[in-house]
Amino acid sequence: MAGELRGTAWAKDTTAEQFAGFHRMLREAREDFARAVALAPADDPTPYLLQISLYKGLGAPHEAMRELWAEVTGRAPYHYEAHWYALWYWYPRWHGSEELARGFAGQAAATAPAGSLLTMFPLLYWYDHLDDEAPDVAYRSVDLTAMIDAALIDVAAARPAHPRLTEVRHLLAYFLVKQERYAEAVEQFRLVDGHVGAVPWRYYNDPARAFCHHRDKAIAAARRGR
Repeated sequence: MAGELRGTAWAKDTTAEQFAGFHRMLREAREDFARAVALAPADDPTPYLLQISLYKGLGAPHEAMRELWAEVTGRAPYHYEAHWYALWYWYPRWHGSEELARGFAGQAAATAPAGSLLTMFPLLYWYDHLDDEAPDVAYRSVDLTAMIDAALIDVAAARPAHPRLTEVRHLLAYFLVKQERYAEAVEQFRLVDGHVGAVPWRYYNDPARAFCHHRDKAIAAARRGR
């Protein structure tokens, strides 16, 4: 895979050889995607949404990305995975900006029906860009509270079998702990306990320890009636 050839290091730590292999495989993938589009049913978004990573890797211009996105959303306007891939394209570390990424995430959350779980993406953007240096007061802002409340409504409306429901609950639990809404956090932890491979825990050196620390803190505080 192209990602394996490039590796996971920042650009400054990636060799010219790794970049060359990465771009070579992405160029070859274009031909495969063209065949997939020709073979797939006209209403199938899959060949289009999988190209988002290709566009991100090759640095496709914004207009090209918007055209591809129209193909995806014309077939599946609230596709969770498609929004996940696209948000990364719009991140400032790739080909967008803070304004573009925040706008994309906010638009997705505002226009999607309850149960789609697209309210995940404003929270994900906030975590990826603001969490590291955020003071405690930032977690109690009106804007972040509105994002969290919207996500709580979203998960309550989602079908139990939604493949990304657990993922969203993990991030919600983290933010609820940060907001000191411990009883609500405990409920989310109760529903996901036993799985620690989601954001934000997977970004820690010891995901299980980070998960248990936040979970246990929420349980202890909830028992004290905080």
